[in-house]
Amino acid sequence: MRNKTFVLTKVLLKNGGGIDFGFKRGSKWSWVLMAAFFLVFIPIALFAFLELIGLLYQGLAVIGQESVIISWGLAISSLIIFIFGIFHILSTFYFANDVENFLPLPVKPREIVGAKFFTVVLYEYLLVGFVFLPILVYYGIQQKAGILFYLYGLIITVFLPIVPLVLAAFLVMLVMRVTNLGRYREMLKIGGGLLSFALGVSINFFLQRFDTITPEMLQQMILDDRNALSMLQTRLFPSVQWALKSLINFEIASGLTNLLIFAALSAAAFLVLLFFAELIYFKGVIGISESGSRRHRIKADQVGGLVKQRTPILSYLLLEMKILIRTPIYFLNCVVINFVWPLFLIMGLFFSSNEAEVGFVERLGTLSGILQEPEIAGIVFGVVLGIAAILGGSNGITATAISREGQQLYVKHYIPMRYQEQLIAKLLSGVVFSYAGFLLMVIPAAVLIKAPVYFTILVLAASFAAMLLTGMMGLMIDLLNPKLDWDTEQMAVKQNMNLLYNMLASMVIGFGLIALTFMLRLEIAAAAVLFSGIVILGCAGMYYLMKTYGTVRFRELEG
Repeated sequence: MRNKTFVLTKVLLKNGGGIDFGFKRGSKWSWVLMAAFFLVFIPIALFAFLELIGLLYQGLAVIGQESVIISWGLAISSLIIFIFGIFHILSTFYFANDVENFLPLPVKPREIVGAKFFTVVLYEYLLVGFVFLPILVYYGIQQKAGILFYLYGLIITVFLPIVPLVLAAFLVMLVMRVTNLGRYREMLKIGGGLLSFALGVSINFFLQRFDTITPEMLQQMILDDRNALSMLQTRLFPSVQWALKSLINFEIASGLTNLLIFAALSAAAFLVLLFFAELIYFKGVIGISESGSRRHRIKADQVGGLVKQRTPILSYLLLEMKILIRTPIYFLNCVVINFVWPLFLIMGLFFSSNEAEVGFVERLGTLSGILQEPEIAGIVFGVVLGIAAILGGSNGITATAISREGQQLYVKHYIPMRYQEQLIAKLLSGVVFSYAGFLLMVIPAAVLIKAPVYFTILVLAASFAAMLLTGMMGLMIDLLNPKLDWDTEQMAVKQNMNLLYNMLASMVIGFGLIALTFMLRLEIAAAAVLFSGIVILGCAGMYYLMKTYGTVRFRELEG
């Protein structure tokens, strides 16, 4: 089993199943983007993240709860891995075109699942590296920890993604075993992915509902044990508590014991997954590429009613949106991601306890009064604008708009539509989905806090411009460095580093706006003029670049 699993893993990695940093030999833009990624985006994002970690650490140090920062890193990393792992598992286990190629081979389901699981883990190491490792290193420096602490931390980093991904895989395989039935398989693939995601989020919030700790209980726990508050953060993924105990007690024997327990539990979870795959994986994946269809006989007098006249940009926009919605890989990884945060907000309210709901409503009422103060309203405006910029660059629609064409890109050179109009339609397809998810958060929040109408209108207008800016950045990045050589839709989206480039660039803009907000502390009128002006100027510059160089670059590209 081991040899075949490793052989399959190697094959998957060689065929594009692993991490592709988008480097193309002979492409100057590949060098430029890689240099910007490592020399500009990562240092700026890391600096901002370390500043936030330092602020939290100093606040926790006052009450002697520094270790909470480690538990937060472990818990947040595990939760993000679990949520996004659902999409990765769906893409890799079921929607990749190589799945049915493995079925006739003399390999067992557990060997296929094991190989695909290892390729997914590689993606998660990038996330762990961005989220957990900076926290680990910062805590170790502040505590003046020895080399043993960092050694334990490195081992924990290796095993950290396993349990969350195993749980995600269990959930996905169960759902796909049920939904991979019937005639309309494309629809059922999408439905199964949505159901898996909804169940995963629901389970997390359901567990949080019963995690009710009163202030008196919390105070007593702190008095009894200085590390008790840390342990509260690990309830969603119980195995993480042994990782936390290992890092807290790394200098004594119990640290090694807890490390071994954590590693053993992770390995056991993986073995259980392989056994589970042996039972149901093939039953859920056979026939996954098939789909049903219907034929309708159309009469001559009905043809006119089926033809609608639209502007070229609107027609192309609707086509792009239909492709994104109807293709399971694109829908789950590019469209659904826009509605993750609104879903968290809604389900957080739905699953919260009555006391929490009352407290939440009271805090909203307080915020409504605070927004009447011009300076506070200006700060909120700048923060929301920064968040909108970050969300606008997180869905990957514009950052893969050219790459998704693949070898069929040459067709775009022959359609009766200007290149500039095609680029605008591709840009709007990403902005529409981003803005729709943003509206689902902002409008309910504005109603609940009774925000002034003028303030809500300012936020919505400026946020659209911010999403337009980050969308154009993603489109230009994909024009400069498209990934056109792919065999499956999964490779065009999941293995395209342009998404990460655009996400980091959007974070630089978003966090830059937020930092500028707290530095200047302008009143709402001045903040609206300054920040909106910055975003609009950015949009004008990016549009000019897209209109001139972007169209030339689009013309030069070949499928």
